[in-house]
Amino acid sequence: MTTGEEAVFALLDLLNAAEIPYMLVGSFSSNAWGEARSTKDADFVVHLAPEKRAALFAELPVGFECDHQISFETITGHTRQILQIPSIPFEIELFDLSDESFDQSRFSRRLKTTMGGRTVWLPTAEDVVVQKLRWSQLGKREKDFLDALGIAKVRRDRLDWEYIERWCRDLNILESLERLRRERSDFFD
Repeated sequence: MTTGEEAVFALLDLLNAAEIPYMLVGSFSSNAWGEARSTKDADFVVHLAPEKRAALFAELPVGFECDHQISFETITGHTRQILQIPSIPFEIELFDLSDESFDQSRFSRRLKTTMGGRTVWLPTAEDVVVQKLRWSQLGKREKDFLDALGIAKVRRDRLDWEYIERWCRDLNILESLERLRRERSDFFD
């Protein structure tokens, strides 16, 4: 394995073969809907029954190292496990599907598509925008705001802005949405 993309594809193959419900999130999902950028990690949300967790980790491709310690992601407080591919170096975070209403909603709306010739489940473009705005505001992460802006530029009027606004209101991140609208207008005048 020589690239992060190869590592992601290897994990996609494993998740698909094991029929584990998942969605590829983070920069890979924003790259799919917006402007691509490089990354040194990948993020998945998985709905993984406890009895399948050990079996999945036992089947990890050669070169993957699993941190069996479950940790908390600092911005949203969701639980995760980290897979590392030291030879690249590249990291994959597996976030457990939470009971939070937005997490449940975006998981139920995920779309089946293809990437690199294989099946991949992605969140909708709207859900990626909301999550990226959330991370940008809560974590003060400019790259996430720029990812959301990139999706707005590429998808333009094909986004369901009412849906985005509703979730931004519910998640108390309207400030980030207003900034996106201001900066987005520069590209559409």
